[in-house]
Amino acid sequence: MNNSRLSRIELFAFDTRPSFMHGSEPSGCWYGVLKLTCGQQISYGKCILCAGDNAVDLVKWGSFLKNIRNCTIEEAFELIRLHGQEWAPNQRNLLHAALDNMLQSGQLRMKIAAGAGRYEHRINSFLPSREPVLHYTKQSKSPPDSSVLFNESVSYYSLV
Repeated sequence: MNNSRLSRIELFAFDTRPSFMHGSEPSGCWYGVLKLTCGQQISYGKCILCAGDNAVDLVKWGSFLKNIRNCTIEEAFELIRLHGQEWAPNQRNLLHAALDNMLQSGQLRMKIAAGAGRYEHRINSFLPSREPVLHYTKQSKSPPDSSVLFNESVSYYSLV
């Protein structure tokens, strides 16, 4: 298995604010958490899936993630750049946040020029402007463990 490729993509949906989300997240919304695995590195992004009591079809909502299955981080960012406008803003921002968090961990480096032998830690956004997205930072609580995600979520979608 190539550890530089996304090996697992997991999407969790919550019909109420999960216990690990604190702060300014509004109540009465559906929330989503994206968990990406690349080798031994795990990264998370989170967002509001929709407001109100409307149920979310997580398989349909998360179908855009099929595009990044087995991609490198570089390829996933390139797909956001090329096809992100075709996705809903919360889909694009959720994926971008999870990929950013993977780069911010400092364990992955991104090749920034085709054919170049140099790798550089790059956190610059490929999207000129992004709507606010909920994501984990070094100042916030650590991401939830898998048992909390599975116990509190009402829907789960996985791409292996």
